[in-house]
Amino acid sequence: MPPPVPRPDPTPCSCGSGLRARRCCALDEGGPPDPAHHALVAPHMKQARAAADAGRRLEAERLVLRILDLAPLHPEALRLLHEIRHAEGRSAAAIALVARLAALPPETPAAHVLHAQLLASAGRHAEAEAPARRAVQLAPRDPAAHHLLGLIQTETGRAAYGERHYRIAAALSETANPVLLGNLAWNLRQQGRLDEAATMYAQVLQGVARTPRSIGGLAQVEAGRGRLDEAAALAAEAVAADPDNRSLAVLLDLVRLRAGDAGAVLERIAATEARIAPQPLMTTELVLRGRALERLGRHDEAWSAYQAGRAYQRDQAGRRFDPAPLEARLAALRSTFRADRLLGLPRAGTPANAPTPVFLLGTPRSGSSLLEHLLAQAPEIDPGDSRAPLPALARLLTSLVASFSGASFGDPGASFPAALDVMVAGEARDIPAILAGRYAALLRAGGIAGPQARFVTDRHPDLPWLLGLAATLFADAPVIHVLRHPLDVVLSGFAQDRLYEGNAGVTLASIARLYDAQMNAIAQVRGQMTMRYLAVRYEDLVTDTEATLARVLGFIGHEADPASMIAAPPRAVPRVPAYRAELETLHRRAMFRHRRFGDVFGEAMPVLAPWIERLGYASPEMQPA
Repeated sequence: MPPPVPRPDPTPCSCGSGLRARRCCALDEGGPPDPAHHALVAPHMKQARAAADAGRRLEAERLVLRILDLAPLHPEALRLLHEIRHAEGRSAAAIALVARLAALPPETPAAHVLHAQLLASAGRHAEAEAPARRAVQLAPRDPAAHHLLGLIQTETGRAAYGERHYRIAAALSETANPVLLGNLAWNLRQQGRLDEAATMYAQVLQGVARTPRSIGGLAQVEAGRGRLDEAAALAAEAVAADPDNRSLAVLLDLVRLRAGDAGAVLERIAATEARIAPQPLMTTELVLRGRALERLGRHDEAWSAYQAGRAYQRDQAGRRFDPAPLEARLAALRSTFRADRLLGLPRAGTPANAPTPVFLLGTPRSGSSLLEHLLAQAPEIDPGDSRAPLPALARLLTSLVASFSGASFGDPGASFPAALDVMVAGEARDIPAILAGRYAALLRAGGIAGPQARFVTDRHPDLPWLLGLAATLFADAPVIHVLRHPLDVVLSGFAQDRLYEGNAGVTLASIARLYDAQMNAIAQVRGQMTMRYLAVRYEDLVTDTEATLARVLGFIGHEADPASMIAAPPRAVPRVPAYRAELETLHRRAMFRHRRFGDVFGEAMPVLAPWIERLGYASPEMQPA
């Protein structure tokens, strides 16, 4: 008997294209027919295109699915099915189809631009960079490709590089592009160059393209410059031009709340809630409601609003906490940072004629931004905010280790923290000094530190994980750890609209787990390495500001007068920190904030109780009178 003929696998592709998996994302590239035979299906392709042009979508879909089952790499058929799926809003299928289309020879810049645009629209900016870069390589004088790459790099936290491509796009454009100029203005705002951003927005708004989006962008810039009246007027204009844009309404409410008008904020949010019912409010709106209620002393209602905001992230956005990234990072640090393994590790210092980094260590919402603001009031201390380049150096470390030691680029041992072991031998011992020089060069090139700066503060969110790298590159740099009551830290982190590593923040317990992991990471590195370390309490910073600031300045080695620094208006700095838009006069409202919310910490207490005891917050002097 002859063997049975295998039947085609009918399993549909999970991307939703409508094709069989073996003719779509599970395609065996050695199996499809030779493209030279695509002419055999040309009559059917002509029918499919005619049906699509005539609006007969189902007929066009049926024909093109048949064509692609026979010829999975038929360019015109892929293009048509992509158009159909994109029009249906099936983004996963549209992305999969256009990715396959972009890979077909001959490569075209337009296909890579389309692929990158779809990924960016889906919020997958990191994945979008590769096709955007390829489009620029294929068409280096195409302003659209440069514009897209600038947007992607800005959205992935590399605004300085994004600015380069925005400016190239502007230079290549035959006429002024208001969308491009508006994106460049936002990029400058992200870099803290607020005066330049305001000038750019003014140029955009002088033309016919006075859009609510651009008006809202300028409003945020003015808020960062401390011009609240101008910010409020612009935000009100943006809302009037687009009353259904809830993000613009939130912007106006933020300005109102900073001005102390919590009642108006609650009225506006209640009106929106009534208008969109039964659709729920967004997390940003619910958090804003909570902040306004808290200002009015209505803490039970505020807590309910904060809980509803996080529930929206879980129920509507499908966010779930994944502790695996935190556990993996902590395990790697515990494995690497052991005194016996670090004995031969070379350590560098601040390069000559470069500002000394001042590392402001702290878990999210611990108060490091307040300390940075106060220190930035001193001459010769410029704030790096979260723009300092330590994470970029951790990525560069992998390349250097692979180059100096011969390790494979993809070898886990070539990345931080395991790569520290490699740096004890041979040419790799030069790596710390190379990275320290690169850090200083990036500070100057990015305008983070001005020409007169002797110090620059670095409070990057990844610093708890990268403390060991910082201490290796800058053995002489001061590390100032801002401590705050753990319950205040997790409460403040929960009462936000942002998420942290592994989606920490969607529950109170998850942000407690983040706190615990980062504090353990800091403790591990501190216990195994020597460094210039000083701990200060947030509570001391707001109750005895002058004395605490004097202690910090003395530790750094700066002779500024703390009293003058506290009394002075915000000093002009090369890059304005992002938090300055919401900066208020020094107050004590957030000290021991958790006491006003009662017994809401049950799920977090098993994780936080040991830290409350260890940090001294269980002592009698830290208890209410």
